[in-house]
Amino acid sequence: MRRLVIALLAASVVVATGVTQTLPPPFPRDGATKLLDNERVVVWDVTWPKGVSTGMHRHPYDMTGVYIAPGDRVITAVDGAKRPVKTASGGIIWQFKGLTHIEEGTSDPPLHAIMIELKEAGPIGTDPSGDLPPAFPRETAKPLLENERVRVWDNIWPVGQAGPVHRHVRDVVAVWMADGKLRATPQAGAPTVTEMKRLTVTYAKRGIVHSEEAIEGPPRAYVFELK
Repeated sequence: MRRLVIALLAASVVVATGVTQTLPPPFPRDGATKLLDNERVVVWDVTWPKGVSTGMHRHPYDMTGVYIAPGDRVITAVDGAKRPVKTASGGIIWQFKGLTHIEEGTSDPPLHAIMIELKEAGPIGTDPSGDLPPAFPRETAKPLLENERVRVWDNIWPVGQAGPVHRHVRDVVAVWMADGKLRATPQAGAPTVTEMKRLTVTYAKRGIVHSEEAIEGPPRAYVFELK
């Protein structure tokens, strides 16, 4: 019902001539930097500068993400109603496609988020893990959100603590919140060491089989498993 109401409100936006207005998507825009774009997602680093309006826009995709710095904004609905919003850091975003509104930052420093647009219209399924455990859940991961499209974890990799060999049964977007280095050891082949930097984003395809061990850090990430 909520999705139907959003769609009806979006369809009701008209210009003075009575012709249905074609609204732009929320991104790209000033304050939004594209971090990643592939067949499944577009990832944006987004801020809401104080006093800057986004203009009326419509979200074409379901969207998830995480607020990484707190801030305030005013949201204007299609009917003109205004709503002040105060947002804390660490909150997980979930938003259905079709949402239509205007946003304007009202705080300095501004609200800051990493937004993940989901290109598919629905879930594509999960690979079986076979005789190996899946990458998640795990002891170091705190569950934050699960719905039909995504499962989100806040995970820390303790330095010197090697995890078991596991299989990633879903594609993963990781938003890194603390610097560190991870050593990944596949079932066959040489280990690789990857340096993780705060506020960078990585993408891993499902099917990867390896174990992981932090050798510097500890690194921490919000992990978005795509269904």
